[in-house]
Order: sequence, then structure tokens, then C-alpha cells
Amino acid sequence: MKRECARSSIANLVLAVIALMGLLASGCQPGVGSPCTLSTDCGTTGALVCDTSQFEGYCTVEDCVPDECPNNAACVLFNPEIPGCAPNDHAQGSRIGQQFCMATCGSSSNCRDGYECADPTKSPWYGDILDRTPAMVCIPMPLESTDASLIISDAAVCQTVGPAFDANFPALDASDAMTDGAAVESGADAADSGD
Repeated sequence: MKRECARSSIANLVLAVIALMGLLASGCQPGVGSPCTLSTDCGTTGALVCDTSQFEGYCTVEDCVPDECPNNAACVLFNPEIPGCAPNDHAQGSRIGQQFCMATCGSSSNCRDGYECADPTKSPWYGDILDRTPAMVCIPMPLESTDASLIISDAAVCQTVGPAFDANFPALDASDAMTDGAAVESGADAADSGD
């Protein structure tokens, strides 16, 4: 009887240790906004990756889908506009934009060193929150402010349509390209027949 009690006590102790280790391990899982050097620092499931371009790394989900970031995170589109161009209410989408899950916060004390709790839609980030619910996020502190004098709203790169027709540079016609190509070919044939 003593032997069975000892076995039962050892089995219960082993189960308690395993349960405690499971609780400790689940409490230490990195989340969105955790520091990292490699993507494996963000967990072994592959759900989060390490954005090493951020200060001390930032565990995140790249190309996030609106309203589908992990708990305590929001999907933010960065660079929704072309740098140097005035905002256009993002009507045309962005050629250079990138979406990331960012850790949500209530104040900068919720963020780690080097980050502040801020609205990513404001200066100097001018991002878009893609989720239905607006949020403040832990975002890297800006190194310098954006100079509004550098915005040139009528620059060609800022336009959503091509340049207007210019009489000095007429549009190419497919028939012109055909005749130019034929002239090159006939010139090459003439050179071959001279040998």
C-alpha cells in the first residue's frame, strides 16, 4: 500500500511539474511588438516574423489582413502615399505601401524603450489603420520630423494619370515602329549581300 501511494504521489508530482512548465511557457510567448533578432525569436509557429529594420527588432505579421492581427495588435498600412507628394485620401492605393501588425497601446508606458504610443495616421508616419476600430500603436520614435516644404503635389511622380500629350514629343505609333524595324532589317540584308 505504501508503494502504491509513493507511485501515485510521484505521478501527481510529475503531472504538476509538467502543468507548471506549460503555464510558464505559455506566459513567455513573444507577441506583436516583442524585440527580436531572428524570426524564430518571435515563436516557432511562423505566424510572426522579425522586422529587423525596426529598433531592436519588432515581431509582427507582414502583409496583414484588416481585423485579423493577433490580440492586442492592429493592421497598419505604412507608406500609403509616395514620399514628397501631398495626401490624396489614398484613393488610388499605394505602389510602395506595406502592411504590418503593430502592438496596440493606451500610453507610451505600454511600449518598450525606443517606441512611443502614437496614432500612426498622424505626422510623421501618415499611415492608414486598416482595421474597423482605430487604435494607438507602439511605433518607433521618429528620428526627424517631416518637412512640409518638401511636398510638391504637382510633381509628375505624384500624378495618378500619365503626362499630357506634348507636341515636341509625339506619341509613338505602332506603324512607325514597324517601318523603323523594316529599315533596320533591309540595311542588314544589304550589308550581308555585299560580302
